[in-house]
Amino acid sequence: MIYKILLSGKNSVVIDEFYNHMDKGYDLLSSSTIFRDMVKNLELFKPDLFVYCLHNETPDDYAKMNEFRRHIEKAGCGFAIIGSKEECDIFQNKTNFLADLILAKPLTYDVIRGNIYAYMLDRDRQRELENTKPEGGAPAAAGGAPAAPAPDPARRKHVLVIDDDPLMLKLIKEYLHDKYDVATAVNGKIAYKFLESKTTDMVLLDYEMPGESGPEVFMNLRTRRELDNIPIVFLTGVSDAERVKEVLSLGPQGYLLKPIDKEKLLNKVNGVLDK
Repeated sequence: MIYKILLSGKNSVVIDEFYNHMDKGYDLLSSSTIFRDMVKNLELFKPDLFVYCLHNETPDDYAKMNEFRRHIEKAGCGFAIIGSKEECDIFQNKTNFLADLILAKPLTYDVIRGNIYAYMLDRDRQRELENTKPEGGAPAAAGGAPAAPAPDPARRKHVLVIDDDPLMLKLIKEYLHDKYDVATAVNGKIAYKFLESKTTDMVLLDYEMPGESGPEVFMNLRTRRELDNIPIVFLTGVSDAERVKEVLSLGPQGYLLKPIDKEKLLNKVNGVLDK
């Protein structure tokens, strides 16, 4: 699936960089910052994500974006801001328009691409879950109180995949989605945020990642009481004996070598979750 991104804002350099670095895998359109142009492009292009590129905003700009908020919500698309951390913080403080995705630079465009893709995948999953909810909710119990939902023994197990490569995330999601619910994160920070409000039955974790490495994410998960029993399987391109021993010394539930083989992946996930 090719996601549509509508770009606007005063930072023409960032908009140009999007076209130079993000054209593969995304359908891009830019709009002037004139209010009626943004609204018209939003209605005609029907983007999956609106990205506002921050630069020297004025009080009028903040007021305009607050007004534009209702059009974003009506269109049902996501809203992202990109700029320096200071610019992003000021925008959040000056408006009532909290962004769904904050891209605080400096970031490479590989990271930006991965963050956007992971956000869109998770958003699609949330919509799928909402669409499968029964209409009317749970039936009321005697006395008018809503009845607690009965446990579902056939509930699909959930897998969280943490990898900085968006193509790897897409591949694993495709391999697993027939049997399991799958969420993705391009780094530990996004994974921790996900796990603050949601649960998973298993984690597939890239061993080599920029910034916070796989082993560091592993240890952070293991130090959280509510997460210390979640099975974790490393994904690694390292095949020599000494590094494999290093992986296993951390105590995961195993490892899988990249490039990922579909049959081996399913066998490993099935073996961990179907016990």
